[in-house]
Amino acid sequence: MNRPILSSLSLAAFLACLSLPAAQAQVTSNLDDLPQGKPAPTAKKPAAALQTAHTSAAHSNTKPVSQKPAPTATPVKSAPAHETVPGVPPAPPPPVVLPPPFVPVQLHPPAPPADVTAVADAASHTESLPDGGLRVLFASGSDALNADSLKTLQTYGTELSHHPEERVVLIAHATLPGDDVSMPRRIALARALTVRSIFIHAGVATTRLYPRALGRPDAGDSAPADRLDIVIETNPAAPSPSANGLPK
Repeated sequence: MNRPILSSLSLAAFLACLSLPAAQAQVTSNLDDLPQGKPAPTAKKPAAALQTAHTSAAHSNTKPVSQKPAPTATPVKSAPAHETVPGVPPAPPPPVVLPPPFVPVQLHPPAPPADVTAVADAASHTESLPDGGLRVLFASGSDALNADSLKTLQTYGTELSHHPEERVVLIAHATLPGDDVSMPRRIALARALTVRSIFIHAGVATTRLYPRALGRPDAGDSAPADRLDIVIETNPAAPSPSANGLPK
């Protein structure tokens, strides 16, 4: 009884498939051949709803900001009409006294300069200057002294050691052929240091000796070029204290 019904249903399904259009039954792998449908229209939201949504989203993502009061302007103080001059103290502040070191400090006497020895064939000699000075003449390019010049300088230095109120200025000149400026000044310095060493060993304090190496003499200088002049000067008198204890 059931078989005729199944056969009739299968036949009907087959006929229905044959009755479909060819375009709908076609199977293809090319997507461009498929019929293009129109997108479904989207409903527009009202502007008020969008504004409400954006406002709620902003409030949910940001923290509440506390509003600070506006800064108030600082009042400007006016300058006083009259200014007073500060008073002058009657006496200066006391000097600062440094405390002694907390560890023992070993003191060493100053090292004396090297002894000056005489050179037998040195062409040097001495001559007196006015006002008690002395001039030493050297050979060109040399600072050597012979025995007579060395003995004269030692005797002169011993006499200077008995007058601590005087200071001794050693003005040295030197010259060499050519236009070199540095080497004549070096030779003049060597001559001044030689005489200074002789005076220190004779008992003259180093604080009284002032070497001056001038190098080449000036164009209008008519004195011998290779010379050293010992000039004696008197120390200036100490200033007398005033009423408040300060020097005038």
